[in-house]
Parts: sequence; structure tokens; C-alpha cells
Amino acid sequence: MAHAHKDTPAGPLRTLTVPVAAIVALTVAVAWYVTYASMDAAMMGLLDPMRGAYDPAGVAAFTGLMVVMMVAMMLPSALPMILAFHGLTRMEAGRPTRPADLPATLLFVTPYFLVWGAVAALAVIGLLAFGVMGGMGSMEMAVVVPAGVLIAAGAYQFTRPKEVCLSHCQSPMGFVMRHWRSGRPGAVRMGLRHSVYCLGCCWLLMAVLFVVGAMSLLWMGLVSIAIFAEKVAPPKWPVSRVLGAAMLVPGVLLMIRALLG
Repeated sequence: MAHAHKDTPAGPLRTLTVPVAAIVALTVAVAWYVTYASMDAAMMGLLDPMRGAYDPAGVAAFTGLMVVMMVAMMLPSALPMILAFHGLTRMEAGRPTRPADLPATLLFVTPYFLVWGAVAALAVIGLLAFGVMGGMGSMEMAVVVPAGVLIAAGAYQFTRPKEVCLSHCQSPMGFVMRHWRSGRPGAVRMGLRHSVYCLGCCWLLMAVLFVVGAMSLLWMGLVSIAIFAEKVAPPKWPVSRVLGAAMLVPGVLLMIRALLG
């Protein structure tokens, strides 16, 4: 079983069939469209205008939209891990002895997107509450906060926690085999563990999207491409450090501008 696939994202992706690729592409396209069509209304529905407070129904709807947004952004980069897990559900004593367990795969995937969606919703609501999202607040805050987020996100790309979390995401077969838990409850536990490593890898990239990009579709696409490139590129490629430099440089320049201005 250890040699079933090369321990890189390319290994599991070799098992991708045309029908599955079509389903994934359609799912991502629909998720992008729903996000595009619903984002403004969902943001406006967060607050109850009569009470000036967050509306529970609006928060629930927004959280649901954040889950859909995470499917749009993260499904392509999570696909190698999903395929690796799905393939291993066929194995018994190192041999493919049964059909792959689709319900177990769905149970593996679902916690990943639910956790990401909940974290994204909490982050956006918190940033809105403090008036620091998308340049809200004073003109000085509109520059300092995005600059600080860019610097923090860029610096994090060079840290050991980033490296450790990314290594798990870059080695789908290694992750699945190292953390394997039998049964469908085990699939849920593995999905939760996967979400924790992915959050550890990408949480500051999402912060860049929320604070600097104000959740525009263009920034969503850029962050999605960055995450995909990090996870799918060969580990020897310095994608993470290139992204770090690409955020650090403008972040520092913006901070200098704010301090001098």
C-alpha cells in the first residue's frame, strides 16, 4: 500500500477520471456562481436594521455561503487529498479488495469545508465588528491594517509551522496513511485533522483575502490559485517563499507610506 502512489499530489491526481473531473469542475463552477450571486445580499443580511445587531438567520445564511465559498476556493487544492483517501478505502491488508467507500469519502470531505466555512464566517464577522475589513474605519487604518496583514502573511510563509502544515498537504498519501482511522467515524476524525493542518497552512492567506481584498472575486481567485500552487507544486519548488516575498514587499512599502504620510 505504501507504494500505491508516489507521495506527491501528482500521484492521487493520476487516478482522476474524466467523469469525476467533470463533476468536480461543475461543482466548483456552481460554487463560484453562487458566491458571486449571493455575497452582497448575504453581507447585507448579517445585520438586523431594526435592532442594529447581528441577525441569527442572517449569520446562519452567511455561514452557509462561506462554506460554499470554501468549496469554490479550496476544492481544487484539496482534491489530491480527497482522491488519496478515496483510493485507500478500497484497501484491506495492503490490497484493493473492495469498492471504494463513497459515503466515507463524503464524511472525510464534509468536516473540512464546514470548519473552513465556520472559521471564515467568524473571521469576517469579527473584522466587520472592529471595522478593519476592506479599508473600513479611518484613512490611516485603511492603510496600516492591510499593510500589517500583508507583512504578517508574508513572514508566516517562512516559518516552521507553515512548513510543517504545508508538508502534510503536499503529501496526500503520506497524510492519509499516517493518520488513517478505520470506519466512517474515523473518516470524520481524519477530515477534521486535515482541516486543522490546512487552516495552519493557509489562515493568513485567507486574512489577506478578507482584509486586503475585501472578498472581491478577483482576490478570491488569486488566493485560490496561490493555495493550489502551494499544495500541488513539487515540494522542492519555492512556491511558498515566492508568495511570502510577494506579500512582504508591498506590505512593507504600504507600511512605510503610512508611517511617512
